[in-house]
Amino acid sequence: MISISGDAHSWQEHGLNNTEQFLAVNWCGYQRLQTKSLSRNREQGRVDFQLIYITGGKGLFRFQDETIEVTSGNLVIYTPGQPQHYSYQAEDGTEAYWIHFTGYSAHEYLQQFGLLKQSIHTIGIIDEVIALFKKIIQELNSHMPLRGQLTTAYLLEMLTLLGRRLQSTEELGLQGRHPDINQMIAFMHEKYSDNLSISDLAGECSLSVFRFIHKFKEVTGMTPMKYITDIRMNEAKKLLSESSLHVKEVAAVVGYDNPLYFSRIFRSTVGIPPSEYKKQFL
Repeated sequence: MISISGDAHSWQEHGLNNTEQFLAVNWCGYQRLQTKSLSRNREQGRVDFQLIYITGGKGLFRFQDETIEVTSGNLVIYTPGQPQHYSYQAEDGTEAYWIHFTGYSAHEYLQQFGLLKQSIHTIGIIDEVIALFKKIIQELNSHMPLRGQLTTAYLLEMLTLLGRRLQSTEELGLQGRHPDINQMIAFMHEKYSDNLSISDLAGECSLSVFRFIHKFKEVTGMTPMKYITDIRMNEAKKLLSESSLHVKEVAAVVGYDNPLYFSRIFRSTVGIPPSEYKKQFL
């Protein structure tokens, strides 16, 4: 299944060639691939900016002659006219949010926030950014008055949060460094439901447990166990809100053999028990 959300006519209503707006959302959506693969080949690119946020699985992105595997927790940015060649395979269970936007200040904001320094950025899973994507999609589909102004405000907040994450990383002098830790981050997103041992992860990086935890916290701002827990809780929230699985089944899927322990962790992280969280979406 390919799930795509968003208003297919919003780009016409906002107007891609409208240079009078400082920032405007043209189109926004969410894709979750389960049974069909997807590929995009735009040799001439698009006339607006495009931002793709991989929140599950992975995708293959080609830049010039190099094909790069982009995993969960990574952000891809395309500028107007930049060739776009990327694909998602159904078996990878890719989940991605995407947004197209334009405006006479768009380039300035992206440059100011450090998003134009490279095409791919490792930012991890940021709940606030995902929430803003959902708000923009909801507004585009609502046909409410002033939705253009509100989606612009959400977009600016989103870009600011992304810029803050990138700049805080740069201030620590970590941008482009610690490829071993970045590799482990990608591995965690792929194998989060497994019984991951911190000592094993440290060993893969040829580091002591103490040094691994220290470096990991420098890069992400949290311990490896907190990072894994956050991945699991984010996946649990998706399953509870989007599937018919019971709490016990969700616990098993995200890596918890004991559903009571899962419920305790979920409540301490999210603020309410998983059963109550699920009731909100029934």
